[in-house]
Amino acid sequence: MSALTDTLDRVFDRLLFLSPPPTLTEEPLNDEVGDEEEEAVPATPGERAFSFSLFISATRCTLQYVLLPVVLPLIGLTTDISLPLVIVLDLLAITMLVRSLRYFWQTRHPRRFDMLPLSSVILFIILFSLGFDLWQLLT
Repeated sequence: MSALTDTLDRVFDRLLFLSPPPTLTEEPLNDEVGDEEEEAVPATPGERAFSFSLFISATRCTLQYVLLPVVLPLIGLTTDISLPLVIVLDLLAITMLVRSLRYFWQTRHPRRFDMLPLSSVILFIILFSLGFDLWQLLT
């Protein structure tokens, strides 16, 4: 499994434009398990960036599918800034998503392969939405 992981790490290093991290010697883990309560581990910058990108995506969807087409016309407000605003939110969400993936691979985060499928699906949806929004803006 280590050879597959190393190969995938090299592939994603190239895709994300990362230089491979220096090889570290692994220290054995402490096998002692105590009865003490585990302290909450603070979120890493990559986890915060990933959470923020999900928040931006949720905000974008709420604006694009609820607020802009339904709520604003109901209260008599329609503006020409809705499509550019959604495009900016799309670009911000993509930036934060790629930034978080770069962090996960740069630090060889142990859960990087867990985040990959979710990130891929979200990235595909945002890119599809961005393409559609750009097509609407140009036509």
